[in-house]
Amino acid sequence: MSLFRFYSTEYSNDSYTKVFSAFGFVHKIATFEKAAGFQALVQFTDVETASAARSALDGRSIPKYLLPGHVASCNLRMSYSAHTDLNIKFQSHRSRDYTNPYLPVNHTAMDGSMQPALGADGKKVETQSNVLLALIENMQYAVTVDVLHTVFSAYGTVQKIAIFEKNGSTQALVQYSDIATAAIAKEALEGHCIYDGGYCKLRLSYSRHTDLNVKAFSDKSRDYTLPDLSLLVGQNVPGVAEASAPTAGWQNGQVQTQYAGYHAGASPSSGHPPYYG
Repeated sequence: MSLFRFYSTEYSNDSYTKVFSAFGFVHKIATFEKAAGFQALVQFTDVETASAARSALDGRSIPKYLLPGHVASCNLRMSYSAHTDLNIKFQSHRSRDYTNPYLPVNHTAMDGSMQPALGADGKKVETQSNVLLALIENMQYAVTVDVLHTVFSAYGTVQKIAIFEKNGSTQALVQYSDIATAAIAKEALEGHCIYDGGYCKLRLSYSRHTDLNVKAFSDKSRDYTLPDLSLLVGQNVPGVAEASAPTAGWQNGQVQTQYAGYHAGASPSSGHPPYYG
């Protein structure tokens, strides 16, 4: 087998296959997105076929008539890959194994629902997911999974939460059971502040993840789908943080009564900042 990597300004699995098939049988193809742009791995039968394709296509553009309507251009920059055999787990618009007709099909991906779409303004419409990525700005108070759970569970059942640091900022992944619930939460919470005074503002986007791999129970990560979590906390198991009740209610008209017993009027100086809508 011979396999090489190439970089392009956009991706379209079927378009790539049509282009590369002109040089020989394409066994497998996988497309993905990296910081350098859209990339793909294309696997041929032998080195000679891959070499011929690279020589002919490096620096060229895929013809416009082979591209989907939302793709303006696709310029190719090609190099050989260290991989020798791609591991394709299912057929989709991002991955194909043409040697295995019995490979499971990801129907959601195959019907194109995961491909970029254009809105009325001509800009790409964000692909929705059941997992929200939250960038937390102006952090003057600590934000734990308990705090985020209080805020986000007002719009539906939160399954998992993971908080992490990236590029000098605090971010979190919040998983719901379905996309519809995540969309409602995103619409309601985007730009809102967790605490009064403009503290801990939420900037929300959809994550590429669909199921978070939460391995530890702490103030930074929690899997609410696991049974008997309260028993684990009660036994003081190492690594399991004891959940403390929020000190204030989330001030949102839809859910304010749910937290009516909390300290909605506490001031920052008291050490118990109120939730803010």
